[in-house]
Amino acid sequence: MLIFITAIVGVFFVRQQGISTFQKLTSQLQNLETPVQTMFEGLVILISGILLITPGFFTDALGFLGLIPFSRIIFIKLVASYILSRYGKRSNQNENTIEGEFIDIDEEEK
Repeated sequence: MLIFITAIVGVFFVRQQGISTFQKLTSQLQNLETPVQTMFEGLVILISGILLITPGFFTDALGFLGLIPFSRIIFIKLVASYILSRYGKRSNQNENTIEGEFIDIDEEEK
């Protein structure tokens, strides 16, 4: 019975947070701002909703943590730092640098 109650309460909070995030997103788009943080917050709210519907106390706890704005921002920063540390270094390795020797033609003609 407790699992059903947490699912019902969770759906209510997900709906409330989702509407708030959507309004923030539209406001940022109208002001020509980049809504990257808001989009990630919406993604965390969506995942939290899925976790709250999934039966289990552990998934409910994670779902409710995703609905708290402070813990949601911490979660986004942790995931972003993990992704940047794991995949951010590879983008720098693909530079088109060719090592070799060269001769300055203008210097030889003098």
